[in-house]
Amino acid sequence: MKLVRLIGYFLQLNNILGFGATCSFCFSYALHIVWPQKGELAHMPVGPYVFYFPSFAYFEGLFTEIFFKGTYFLAPTTKPIWVIDCGANIGMSLLYVKVRAPQARVLCFEPNPAARAVLERNIAANKWGDDVQVFPFALGKERGTADFFVDNNETTSSGGSVARYQKNETSDFNSYTVDVDVLSHYINGTVDLLKMDIEGPEFDVLEELRATNKLRSIATIQLEYHYIPGFFTRPLSEMLSLLEKAGFHTFVQANAPAHQIINQDVMHTYMVFAWR
Repeated sequence: MKLVRLIGYFLQLNNILGFGATCSFCFSYALHIVWPQKGELAHMPVGPYVFYFPSFAYFEGLFTEIFFKGTYFLAPTTKPIWVIDCGANIGMSLLYVKVRAPQARVLCFEPNPAARAVLERNIAANKWGDDVQVFPFALGKERGTADFFVDNNETTSSGGSVARYQKNETSDFNSYTVDVDVLSHYINGTVDLLKMDIEGPEFDVLEELRATNKLRSIATIQLEYHYIPGFFTRPLSEMLSLLEKAGFHTFVQANAPAHQIINQDVMHTYMVFAWR
């Protein structure tokens, strides 16, 4: 079964990158040519680009999620589309966008300074600076500040959140203050794709966009909905209603099997796809 899965991954990557680039990727991965030393970044060739990351385990998790499992979808295009990446982390979703749409102009929001440093390294290494901007803000319903919680064992963690559920007596999390901004301030025309993975405040961002009439400027939204007991508990149905009333078609994909969610008040997530 493992061999079948590996062959499937190869074929998927071949469809995205092409045969030569896929072979180069697999060769580098198999030999661990650029295995990171402690405190350093590793890097891998991905198509015409190079991607830096803090550990192979971290790279493998993000790459599998985005490139193999299809967490996001963007049809290939040579057009200069406009993308907003909320929760850009170290740049794996940005890499996916650039592979699929090399001329894309992208606004990245990432409040975690450790993740943002790697993101900026990837932007510089690939000479994306002319069409990619990075903003060090969390996003919400109004401007201000918030406590931001990040796992001490993985400072670049994609699970960093303003939700205080991250901070308890048994967890090893660091917290610091970050600036919060509103997304509507950055939308001055048609947005082809809004990608959002911000660990909880999705409703705040969507409702702020609706209130400022900027939601109508967005063609496609792909986001991760988070249900977090005690912190973010508004139902998924309410989010779908908000999007559908704004003129979107919607599709939902669960990130966990039913037996882990039914009759249990536990944290869970869904991928929400919305398009006009």
